[in-house]
Amino acid sequence: MSPVRSNRISPPTVMQYVLETVRADILSGRYPMSSKLDQQAIAAELGVSIIPVRECLRQLEAEGLVQISPRRGAFVVELSVDEFREIYGIREVLEELAIHKALPHYTPAHLDHVSQINARFIEAINDRAYATALEINQEFHLTLYEPARQPLLLDLISSLSTRSMRYRQIYVNLPNHAQQAIIDHEAILDACRSGDSIAAGQAVRSHLRRTLEGVLATLKVAPESDSDSIHQP
Repeated sequence: MSPVRSNRISPPTVMQYVLETVRADILSGRYPMSSKLDQQAIAAELGVSIIPVRECLRQLEAEGLVQISPRRGAFVVELSVDEFREIYGIREVLEELAIHKALPHYTPAHLDHVSQINARFIEAINDRAYATALEINQEFHLTLYEPARQPLLLDLISSLSTRSMRYRQIYVNLPNHAQQAIIDHEAILDACRSGDSIAAGQAVRSHLRRTLEGVLATLKVAPESDSDSIHQP
């Protein structure tokens, strides 16, 4: 049995602590695709009861990371190329809309804040701390869109971003792709600083499309292939 973890800082609730821990372990690959999630083992490892673990798995099922079978248990969902394409097609539309809504409300202070987040992203990439870079990347995008004052839109973007994080690991773990992400972020920020909503939207779309194409190229899957699943190397 794995030892109880004692070096994590617990979020405000036990449920949130379990959710964030198990989600991070799935996204990092600690729990491989199609692997069964043993509720008793997770509860013992995290030092909690079985109830927050069950609640956590239901939430992760809603996020598309876990599939629960009444008789077989909970399993990590296998990645699907078709789903990946669909997620990124939707993200292009939603995130272009979000930045169009947000840009008129930008202040110099907000842009400085986003630039600081991006500086942390670059530092993580240069340190080859790719798991950290993925988390900061999500923070960068969501912070860009916060001034849009569209909470439902941001919730949808956040959900899709989390759901696709395992795919993005494939992309950002390759140094040339990681450096391209840095270039893309700077292009987005340059357009935002100039107040050019059209250019900002196009930069966001290009960034997302490059990520999609980069993952598919890495997996040697053609952009319009009918392959329906991604298998870990």
